[in-house]
Amino acid sequence: MSRDPHLDNRREGRKIRLHNPFNCAGALEVCMNGTWYRTTANWFRSFSGPRRITAPERVVQGLESLKIPVVTREYHGPVFAMDTNFEYIGPVLNKHIKREMLNEESIENN
Repeated sequence: MSRDPHLDNRREGRKIRLHNPFNCAGALEVCMNGTWYRTTANWFRSFSGPRRITAPERVVQGLESLKIPVVTREYHGPVFAMDTNFEYIGPVLNKHIKREMLNEESIENN
């Protein structure tokens, strides 16, 4: 049986820092069945489907921040398997990618 450092570290109580190549402070949303749902950064990074981030156009301190427009942008960045830094490269499934699904993909491709 092969060892998986991600799972071994979780079993031992150590955490691996997950790579988030997006602004986690914005409102992260995923589209499921035609409806946009707000989600956490962990679920956002592992969703294979339409994603968007709503955030202020720029960061300003004080009362001026109330006048800054909020912008919603589509996000087309990488998709990672849940709780890992393994990137998912495959068809859009409109669901969350789990680590087990990466193994199934590699088995089917070989």
